[in-house]
Amino acid sequence: MTIVHVAEGIMEETARLLTSFAAAAESEGVVYWFGLELGELAVVTTLIVPDADTSTGAVQTSAAVNAEAIGAVAGTPLVLLGQAHSHPSRWVGHSSVDDRDTFAQFPGALSVVVPYYGRHGMELASCGVHRHIEGTYRRIRDTDVEEHLRVLPGVRDMRDRTRPQGRRRSGWLERLRLVFKGGRNEDR
Repeated sequence: MTIVHVAEGIMEETARLLTSFAAAAESEGVVYWFGLELGELAVVTTLIVPDADTSTGAVQTSAAVNAEAIGAVAGTPLVLLGQAHSHPSRWVGHSSVDDRDTFAQFPGALSVVVPYYGRHGMELASCGVHRHIEGTYRRIRDTDVEEHLRVLPGVRDMRDRTRPQGRRRSGWLERLRLVFKGGRNEDR
């Protein structure tokens, strides 16, 4: 089965988008994950937030709304890999409604359930990872999540903050600068 990879920044943005559904009133949210499938691995590159009906506090999407989401990536190599949706509490299982109404209903689709409407971020250890296997969604054991979903590092600022910042000249460049400054080539 394909292993889906997602960068930390995509995870963070997914949590932020899920939280936005609960800003005006307590409501679950949903974000579709699109990306590239490359043999035995896939990479989430694009988030699409459908115009979901959340008036009941749960998420519902119509065929038209889902078609609009697919249309947003038409003509690109992107495919639907799965979705993330939020729950109001720490329970991150799939309900029978989730099993039946989740848009991504194809073998290998991912459904990541994020607790507390995403307000505490999206650490995989606190999420429920579900995979569409043999016609239904199955919760993946925490010990097996890496076989299905892996988080890639995002931005890493590796600068040494203990040394002075700004323009630094290498030794040979500094010597060259001094030669020109003291000689006839000072204007150059």
